[in-house]
This record gives sequence, C-alpha cells and structure tokens, in this order.
Amino acid sequence: MEQESGAASTGSFIPLNEHEQRYYSGLHGLCQADTSGKLSSGKVAELFKASQLPPESLHKQVTEVCGAKRLGYFGTPQFYVALKLLAAAQSGLPIRLESVTASKSAAPRGGVL
Repeated sequence: MEQESGAASTGSFIPLNEHEQRYYSGLHGLCQADTSGKLSSGKVAELFKASQLPPESLHKQVTEVCGAKRLGYFGTPQFYVALKLLAAAQSGLPIRLESVTASKSAAPRGGVL
C-alpha cells in the first residue's frame, strides 16, 4: 500500500497508509480549517469525544504529544498525529509518539461529527 505522512510536532513523520490518508482527510474537512490552517477547536473536541476515551487522555495527553498544546491550535499535521494517537489509545496502546510511528493501519473508532 502507498504511504503518506503526517508531520509530528517534533519534525518527524508519521506514516499514513492510503486508507488513513483518505479517512483523516475526510475528518479534517469536517473540522473546517480556516485560511491559516487552524482547525475549529469545537469541531475537534466533538470528534475527540466521539472516540469514547476518557477526557483526561484526550485533552491533556493527545494535545501535548501531537504538539497542538504547544502551538495553541490544531493544524493539519497535529490533527493527523492526534487521530493516530486516538486510534492507538483505542487499541490499548499508550499515548506516546512511539505508539504511532509503526506503519500499522489505524483509524479512530467512534461516531463522526
């Protein structure tokens, strides 16, 4: 399968397969990025709640690891990394960058906005 990449806050790249790229792009479109590339924080929060993971995992750990907390917003790279982190957490993996650097296919479960 063809691999795409999402940039993490550390400058490293997270592998995305073709399925992930399509799925994440669709979710990205639902979060209505403005002209600067910032995603709607309310829409991102709704999406995260749909994952049915504990709020402390979502807000604190995911936003820190993906780099959105440091930036103060979700850009496309941070959003894609966050989605991979959510999928990893739903699979029982820890919320760490190392959990999403493998090229395994993962898409978050849960309702879509």
